[in-house]
Amino acid sequence: MWEVTRSPGWLLHQPTGPLATVLAAAGHPARFEILQLLVIGPKPVADLQTELALASPGQLYHHLKTLASAGLIEQPERGVYRVPPHAIFPILALAAAATDVIERSSTPVEPHDPPG
Repeated sequence: MWEVTRSPGWLLHQPTGPLATVLAAAGHPARFEILQLLVIGPKPVADLQTELALASPGQLYHHLKTLASAGLIEQPERGVYRVPPHAIFPILALAAAATDVIERSSTPVEPHDPPG
């Protein structure tokens, strides 16, 4: 269960820089897919590389570094990544909010295939 009480006014007065960092990190299709995989549980880099089918390990590490810098993932042990417990419900809330916008939009949202 997750419960956070924050007023819309308080949310709208938060510094935009840190908010944008988290949203930008999560907003890349490959990185959001990484988050989807890691919300389920920790995974070794080799498993992530296989499941994501990225062209190179360098691409994966770039995405992992961006997500870690934003506080969305952590490395509990060498070569293994996970979503920290405090970030699981916020990530699910981002997915729910995006789904709500898509479903209520009068303009169809086209899938985006990232370059990597």
